[in-house]
Amino acid sequence: MNATEIRATDLSNMEVRSADENSGFIGEIAGYAIVWDTPSTNLPFKEVIEFGALKDVDLSETLALYNHEFGNVLGRVDSGTLKLNIDEHGLHFVLQIPNTTLGHDVYEQIKIGNLKGLSFRFTVADNGESWKNVNGEATRFISKIATMREISIVSVPAYDDTSVEVTRSFKEFTNAQNYKQKVLIALETY
Repeated sequence: MNATEIRATDLSNMEVRSADENSGFIGEIAGYAIVWDTPSTNLPFKEVIEFGALKDVDLSETLALYNHEFGNVLGRVDSGTLKLNIDEHGLHFVLQIPNTTLGHDVYEQIKIGNLKGLSFRFTVADNGESWKNVNGEATRFISKIATMREISIVSVPAYDDTSVEVTRSFKEFTNAQNYKQKVLIALETY
């Protein structure tokens, strides 16, 4: 079984819109949860999610959460409060913020700039990743995602929430005998 991983991205290009008072929602936010072919930061290696990595992934039950907490649901695809669209730039989302205490808190924190990150939880498909040495740095290329259960609004667009899982995966990459051979070949041919 593949380990679940979490990645975060900046919300600086996110749109914030007000909603009609009687709609049951206080507003809407929109932006990109994933941007294709963009290197990660704050990991002991670079990571790139390639264009097409979400092809054929079932997103119909994906949740929108606050801080990766399943008790802090802000929306979901199957209720129509979260819309996800895969395009040439990445995974675009539109989230209707509910008229709840959590919804108000999150919405205000986004508006004033305290919440600046969007993160996503995923698993990599079998044979859905490859490692290469790019400019002397180990770089993981994810070509196929198996599942994506949630996107999450977070305070810092970093990978702190999954550093243990990611670090373990990186150690497996650098220590496993079958990968050592691939790294040596990649270094010689790069």
